Amino acid sequence: MRTVYRGEFPAIQHRHDDGTIVTVRLRRQKGEYRVVCKGCDTEFVYRRPQPSNIAHFQSPLLPPVKGNFDTGDDE
Repeated sequence: MRTVYRGEFPAIQHRHDDGTIVTVRLRRQKGEYRVVCKGCDTEFVYRRPQPSNIAHFQSPLLPPVKGNFDTGDDE
């Protein structure tokens, strides 16, 4: 059985080998949200997304936009 950790909740769509798209709903089991898809023998486990450890800065390539309240240029 394959285990896949996902950050989507409460339903997960995935594709089987024959090309069909299947939706499975996560349910609380063993203190976590998880479900086993019988069609592809895959267990999906919900993991809450964590904040990024990488600092994200505004790109210098983007043009300044009037009304962007973060830069203070609209005063």
